[in-house]
Amino acid sequence: MYYYVYQITNLINGKIYVGKHKSAKHPFDNDYYGSGKQISAAIEKYGKENFKKEVLHFCSSLEEMSNREAEIVTEDFVKRKDTYNMHKGGPGGWDHYNGTKKHKTNSSKGGKKRARDPSNPFYNAEFQKKYNWTRSPEHMELMNERAKDPEAIAKRKATFKKRGHSQGEKNSQFGRIWISNVLTKEVKRITINDDIPEGWVRGKKGHTITKCWVNNGVKEHYILLEKQQEYQLKGFSSGRLKQSMPQNRIVV
Repeated sequence: MYYYVYQITNLINGKIYVGKHKSAKHPFDNDYYGSGKQISAAIEKYGKENFKKEVLHFCSSLEEMSNREAEIVTEDFVKRKDTYNMHKGGPGGWDHYNGTKKHKTNSSKGGKKRARDPSNPFYNAEFQKKYNWTRSPEHMELMNERAKDPEAIAKRKATFKKRGHSQGEKNSQFGRIWISNVLTKEVKRITINDDIPEGWVRGKKGHTITKCWVNNGVKEHYILLEKQQEYQLKGFSSGRLKQSMPQNRIVV
């Protein structure tokens, strides 16, 4: 894991942004340029190619990283006209909160409240009736038709391009594959030209399967693996209904 404080410089107007980040990737293999409103808006306006990223400090922990950032991003720094920073540096963020018991409790409360909110379209019976919001064959066919709509495809491509997703050789994972050890359940990536070690197989086959699909020709369920035999006694067989599968994945 890398902990570092970095600086983003606008090569057109000279304005800078200083931030901190932790990542499993090396900073120069990481496409992260900050999530602040001002720096994000500036990158969208000028284009990422007009910004330079440099590492100011490599750190050994979250605490050291936060302290280093706080030394640079002070109140005076934020008030400067040549910076994109909007808040003082330091611990901040949500790392101290996300994943805590309080966070999980509040998330659960929020989800239940949203589920009961009449403005939620999934709670609205008229909405569900209008769009047939079920897992019925008719609904799945409707969703497949929407996915193939030329206008929808063009919109997805435009969004993909706008967000700057790297494709082909520009993608940091280009030329790499997953391999897994069926016995130890270990999974890792190697380059496509590397030899697959003995005892390993290509793909994420090392993951332990805990659930599976079963169907009786009319209904389908995603169940725990230990309940598979119970459903088989009821006349269910493994797999999904044919109409639920994306058509481009059905082999005939």
